[in-house]
Amino acid sequence: MVYGGNNIETIPVLDNPKAIHIGYNLIDYIASTLTTHVPVSTYCIVTDTNLAPLYLPQLMSAFRAHMNQNQRLLTRVLPPGEMTKSRQGKASIEDFMLNQSCTRDTCLMALGGGVVGDLVGFIAATFMRGIPFVQIPTTLLAMVDSSIGGKTAIDTPHGKNLIGSFWQPKFIFMDLEMLKSLPPRELANGMAEVIKTAAISSEAEFVKLEKGKQIIESVILGTNQNSEDKMYVASVISASARFKADVVTKDERETGLRGLLNFGHTIGHAIEAVLAPSWLHGECVSVGLVMEAELSCCLGHCDPSVVDRIKVCLDLYGLPTLLNEKAKSMLTIDRIMTAMKVDKKNKGSQKRIVLLSAIGQPLEPKASDVSDEPIITILRSHVLPSSGQSDIKEDEESNQPTLSSSFTLTFHSDVAPSHLLFNLLESRYQCNIVKRNDQVYDCKPEANTENKSTSIFITHTPGTTCNNTMAYEYVLLGDLGKEESCKGLIAFIHMVTQEKTNTRHVCRKDKLTTFITPTISDYSTLLSDVMNQWLEGADAIEFRVDLILTHERFRADPKNWVNITGTQLAYLRRMTKLPVIFTVRTEPQAGAFDPKLSQEYMELVTWGHRWGCDYVDVEFTMLPKDTLNELMSLNSRFSPVSKIIASFHDPQHTIRWSLPEMMHVYKRAEELFEAHNHPGVIKLVGLAQDHMDNIELEQFRHFVDPEGNKEIILINMGPKGKYSRVANQFLTPTTHPALPSAAAPGQLSIEEIKSIRQQLAME
Repeated sequence: MVYGGNNIETIPVLDNPKAIHIGYNLIDYIASTLTTHVPVSTYCIVTDTNLAPLYLPQLMSAFRAHMNQNQRLLTRVLPPGEMTKSRQGKASIEDFMLNQSCTRDTCLMALGGGVVGDLVGFIAATFMRGIPFVQIPTTLLAMVDSSIGGKTAIDTPHGKNLIGSFWQPKFIFMDLEMLKSLPPRELANGMAEVIKTAAISSEAEFVKLEKGKQIIESVILGTNQNSEDKMYVASVISASARFKADVVTKDERETGLRGLLNFGHTIGHAIEAVLAPSWLHGECVSVGLVMEAELSCCLGHCDPSVVDRIKVCLDLYGLPTLLNEKAKSMLTIDRIMTAMKVDKKNKGSQKRIVLLSAIGQPLEPKASDVSDEPIITILRSHVLPSSGQSDIKEDEESNQPTLSSSFTLTFHSDVAPSHLLFNLLESRYQCNIVKRNDQVYDCKPEANTENKSTSIFITHTPGTTCNNTMAYEYVLLGDLGKEESCKGLIAFIHMVTQEKTNTRHVCRKDKLTTFITPTISDYSTLLSDVMNQWLEGADAIEFRVDLILTHERFRADPKNWVNITGTQLAYLRRMTKLPVIFTVRTEPQAGAFDPKLSQEYMELVTWGHRWGCDYVDVEFTMLPKDTLNELMSLNSRFSPVSKIIASFHDPQHTIRWSLPEMMHVYKRAEELFEAHNHPGVIKLVGLAQDHMDNIELEQFRHFVDPEGNKEIILINMGPKGKYSRVANQFLTPTTHPALPSAAAPGQLSIEEIKSIRQQLAME
């Protein structure tokens, strides 16, 4: 077969005997073929700004030479990069087509790499319930992978290609001359897929890659015009494309065989979800190929030489086989395993991974089901351990964490401990169970008898007097004869007896962290599914005590407020394991609690500590210095479980961010934490009356936190303060569209903030 001019190889896909066309210098051939075999009234070429000056003029000229007078040609040029493959990118092209009165009699052409191809294909699948489209891939990766098979999709913040459709292109034209424009890194990016295909399909093709590196690179990059070498390269690309086309023909919808094409992708996509866009798709897949080959070897399915050959071949083409230090700092086992959970290929809790028995020979003619344990074993040799992983050991039988501190359980008189509870405790501790009239039980870890004891008491009635006023209170819903209640108590014990820094606190990261404030006054009737919807993507939940106590059922009963609050908190904790921010917001600071009830305020704040809330919000500017010092002393005895948020709200716009008064408020909070050696959070909230208020706030933020690493929350309320909520990175207060109302004017949802941050390149 001669590749060049109009000597073109065709490859069948599904019921189209000439779906794929491979050759050199095909631009005029593309126009002639489409105007003959896809005779529509409108052709629309979609490309990006990098490719438009290289190929669009020639392609447009070729089409105009072959079209008749009743046909028209449209073009749309997009920004390059993965960000274009989004809901917004799809909508912009659809709006353009509708404005141009496009109908079903339209053929879309995707001139570009995988981003353009995936996006245009998905638009074609849904526009007017489906119109014809054509792939003209310009990258090696798109030629051998994304353009073949009809997979079309867009990305979401949850991951790549999670919304899409199977929609087969009418034709795929691979003009190998277009590869000359590829930078060397993009060539390597595509070679990862070529190497993957050879590894699962043919050792002979794998050998060609091992021996032909110089020929392949020189031809693709345009420095070698030797006709035999060009035929060699075309045959390599053709073999890769032909194998995928054959698999797709036999299994279009990925019910089995097509899963073979995902070798290296199960782990590779999980890595890409974290490292993109600094790491390219092929680079992530390259590391994924190594890890999944190691997994095959670890499970005893292949010889170690298989792993070595794959590593050497990848390295030959400049592809990574290990994660560098920067990548390792961004990845943990937890992050990778979490990303793998939403992989479309999974079957229940098991991951579907392609395993090898030899080069060119997969273990099964499909992806195999693999449990988490061997995957984690492989990941341990490549990435950092997960946060807190070394501090908490897992009990093999119950999968519950074993604890390190001793503690005393004091049961309120009407609460009877059960045999089930004793069994759970005794499986983790040595228990000196000495029953007295007040039902006290002492427990200590089996492997450690020296740690200090933490007192915990259990009651049905929150706020009940306990002999030890510094004891934590576990509020019991139901009884300790039920497994759910017993396990809830064990989890509570673990939370409040950790001796190291509380791993439940939200870490100050480079990425956005948020909390949700449910604007409801009664958690007892709320469905867990509704709560889970509100908390999607949140890092913590704010428990607004003042909103609960304003409910008509509770407002008239101040003597019972502690009981009411503790019970409501217990209902909340049944529905979520997120860190809790305990807040009693007063009326002058945009809340609903009467500031004159200072004694009741302090009592509630004290119980916020005793209930083991991860954060306790304190309006420090309304409290006298002596009271603040007492509060900080109280907090030290409940450390490190509860962290103080020193908050100040200015809903009346009495202080501008540019005035010394606001800096004075900040310094007061900073000095309070320094005096008590407390790593607390400072939260200052103003009101935006105009855009200058946001500018002044950002100048203030930069002044107090020039490195961007402090645990501070600085925002403006009001519709004009929305930008400040987008700019704030640590524990930004948010709402959810399904909530009855927002907790503050101008509050945005997590998805709105993320979308705006992406559009402004803040992520």
